[in-house]
Amino acid sequence: MMGCLAPTLAKESHPIQVAVLGVTPEVVNLPWPTPVRVQAYDESLDMLKRVWRPNPRVVSSARVARWQSLPLPDKTMDAVVGDGVLYVLGGLSACSEVLVEIRRVLKPHGMLALRCFVRPDASETVEDIGEAAYSGEIGGFHALKMRLSMALAESPTYSFEVSEVHGAFTRLFPDRAFLSRRTGWPLEAIDTIDAYQHATTRYTCPTLSVLSEIWEPFFNLEAQCHGQYELAERCPTLCLRAK
Repeated sequence: MMGCLAPTLAKESHPIQVAVLGVTPEVVNLPWPTPVRVQAYDESLDMLKRVWRPNPRVVSSARVARWQSLPLPDKTMDAVVGDGVLYVLGGLSACSEVLVEIRRVLKPHGMLALRCFVRPDASETVEDIGEAAYSGEIGGFHALKMRLSMALAESPTYSFEVSEVHGAFTRLFPDRAFLSRRTGWPLEAIDTIDAYQHATTRYTCPTLSVLSEIWEPFFNLEAQCHGQYELAERCPTLCLRAK
């Protein structure tokens, strides 16, 4: 993420203003250039209480706020960053609203860096994923959950209720002990799926092409990169410059 931001931030001679969507420690504690002020925003007070840790090297703070209505004046941020923030929104319209708000607070030609979760253009079915798991094609249980989520995020809404992931998993794998023996995944890891059982939250996972249609009116894509972990190709970090 810093790779695409660094050239732009290095050009600034004044104290750099960065807004972080969410309080993800790995984002807040990036090696920001100095002088910089990092301001994090999350809608959940509970998240701030449990997760927020200030960056010990730079000025940083956090407050409760919706990403659709950030408490910031127009054109005051040099950069906005976030990890998976569009994924946790309830629909494509909410994604658009957040991007409009980010564009409002960014300075002209400011940078937006987001790690996004995108479903593949060639979608797979829930049944495909079950076969892949039993044949050893899925390395970790987290990857299984992510693939199920993406399979359920179907066009045209590309959104799903989190409890649907639990339902799909239960239909595919009624015998968790057998799944554990077949894959080598610990039962403790498999049982984490139960946190989804009664969740009513909706998440959104469009294809990259659909997502690009949403950002295109406001941003130009400058760079796209991936990590080296399982499903990294579905989790690109996008570096976008405000138009």
